[in-house]
Amino acid sequence: MERLRQLLGRKEDRVDFARDLVRLLLSDYELYSNNVLFRDAVEEVYSILREEVVSRGKTELVDAYETAVLLRAVVFEKVKDARGLLSQLLEDLEG
Repeated sequence: MERLRQLLGRKEDRVDFARDLVRLLLSDYELYSNNVLFRDAVEEVYSILREEVVSRGKTELVDAYETAVLLRAVVFEKVKDARGLLSQLLEDLEG
């Protein structure tokens, strides 16, 4: 947890912060296994990448953002089977 506190203290470059946070999640079982902290960390990474791609137009981060979208869906248990996802996609596209 101390590593998380140190990491959260520095947020100069948001993409570097997201990268470091993902590294920390991969290397720290205690953080990974703490459901609340893990969800918060995933949401933070998702939010950073969304802002960088959508608001700032950093297209080089699209693949990372798409992966973060999938990770967020898994973590928050929003993943359905392929047919369910296709139905949701159609509903979202039809507005």
